[in-house]
Amino acid sequence: MISAIVFDVDDTVYDQQAPYRKAIERSFPDFDLSQLKQAYIRFRHYSDIGFPRVMAGEWTTPYFRYWRCKETLLEFGYRAITEAEGERFQAIYEEELANITMLDEMRMTLEFLKAKGVPMGVITNGPTEHQLKKVKKLGLYDYIPPHRVLVSQATGFQKPEKEIFNLAAKQFGMNPATTLYVGDSYDNDIVGAHGAGWHAMWFNHRGRSLKAGTKPVFDVEIDNFEQLFGAVKVLFDLPDNKFFFDSNEEANPILELGINNGLMMAAERLLQTNMSLDKVVLLLQLDATQERLLRVKYGY
Repeated sequence: MISAIVFDVDDTVYDQQAPYRKAIERSFPDFDLSQLKQAYIRFRHYSDIGFPRVMAGEWTTPYFRYWRCKETLLEFGYRAITEAEGERFQAIYEEELANITMLDEMRMTLEFLKAKGVPMGVITNGPTEHQLKKVKKLGLYDYIPPHRVLVSQATGFQKPEKEIFNLAAKQFGMNPATTLYVGDSYDNDIVGAHGAGWHAMWFNHRGRSLKAGTKPVFDVEIDNFEQLFGAVKVLFDLPDNKFFFDSNEEANPILELGINNGLMMAAERLLQTNMSLDKVVLLLQLDATQERLLRVKYGY
């Protein structure tokens, strides 16, 4: 059975594209915003491939930040920017990051897990001070103790290296075989977690596609925050906390419905098994509106 959950931070706990968009608008007002979604994805790509050079001592952090901004813009036909322009973008980006907030669906997910007593943790790549500032701003310490927050620069390892997952499992007191890692980056989060023997949920809300020939190694794929909330609630609310990721068993249809269609579809499936509406409402912790819709639809 799944007994613990660990989360990525950037673009998993909060919407990182929003501060990026604002920084681009303020720094480079002539950039074609119709390309912003793809530009953001490539910005994350350059972050992933550039930061290891900071970890290795080859680049300074300021140069890395200028480089990822410059390379992203060049890829979309924008002019080459100066280091001063890159520094200004980074300053505005950090200013916008200081205003980040956790989305309601993520907060509900964490509240639910906390109420259930499910151990939680965080593994995030990036500069230590920068990432811990985000953790604090997002209010993650309300749900996760500091000793279960791991930042790559402080460890000498980074995702997708299995060493950082091994270190987290030991420091967090979690068993990889029963721990689920949730993250948006397929290469860093999913491949990394799988390589360390963890279970993995790919939070693919940016609609990324795998390269041709890539064998999927995630256990579950979801594409929005509502699905995350629904999947986690169904996972931990079903009787006996059934372990859904056992390869020797068929996938549980109720979990699949929870992921693909949210809590309402999961509720309807349970009602079709002749479970009482009151029990379904209690089991899935449906709100008054959801309960009322079900009562109207099924003539209760």
